[in-house]
Amino acid sequence: MNEAYYWYAIFAALLVSYLFIFRYVKAKRRYFFYFVAGSVLGYGFDLISFTNGYYYYPDFYKVLLFSLPVSMTIAEGFAVAITIYLSEFLGNCIRHSSVSIRYLPR
Repeated sequence: MNEAYYWYAIFAALLVSYLFIFRYVKAKRRYFFYFVAGSVLGYGFDLISFTNGYYYYPDFYKVLLFSLPVSMTIAEGFAVAITIYLSEFLGNCIRHSSVSIRYLPR
């Protein structure tokens, strides 16, 4: 059952990171769209991979949608929005040739 605790910790870290970013940015609609688009695309790719037998999910996922865990789909949406935020930050740092917190996207 340790795998379940690892998954819950990863999910919680992604959730907290996304909520922090969502609270910080001014373009909330855009980051919500990134989350939704990441969730939808992630679900589509997972459904294709799962039905073709490339991988399986452990039994500790409780809520399933067409035999795919909803928590995994939501976590993929969080990950897409976080990745876009970090890429914008790194792009700003590269443009200014300096790594500083003042270049965080708003």
